[in-house]
Amino acid sequence: MDSGTFGWIELVFFYGIAIGFGVWQWVKMDRMLKKTRAEKAAKDAAEREGGPPAA
Repeated sequence: MDSGTFGWIELVFFYGIAIGFGVWQWVKMDRMLKKTRAEKAAKDAAEREGGPPAA
């Protein structure tokens, strides 16, 4: 293998990790936002019904 090949391997490896980390963070944030919105919706629904807010 020549030295040019190692450059491509390094680029693919580095950017693969960087893109994978970014996608993982996006999915994690999406899950957290959905959970937070669901909890807020449940709390708002309980308050509209006059019951105690859900914990």
